[in-house]
Amino acid sequence: MRAVMRVTILLVAFALATLALSWWTIPIIGGLWGLVAAKETWPVTTAAAAAGLSWAVLLAWAAVGGPVFDLGNKVGAVMGLPGWGVFAITLLFPMVLAGSATVLAGSLRPKGKP
Repeated sequence: MRAVMRVTILLVAFALATLALSWWTIPIIGGLWGLVAAKETWPVTTAAAAAGLSWAVLLAWAAVGGPVFDLGNKVGAVMGLPGWGVFAITLLFPMVLAGSATVLAGSLRPKGKP
């Protein structure tokens, strides 16, 4: 249950930061999570899942108000991908950013004394 709470809190943080400031906030929040989640299990997976889910929510929200699927098909045709491929890349992008920032920040965290 605690894992669901952590993912939900991170999901909201990623979504609100993306709406307020832009995509570059994803690695910032992921890095902060890497520093804070020292004793958590699976911090990278938690950050990556929350980032991907947050962008999935934002994408679904955009799809309600506009022709997102038409855009996906057109951009996919330009890139030589099916429409769903564009959406897959769109969701993988924040996952990679958040996960890599979490790993980097976690490796920079000071280690305990031996």
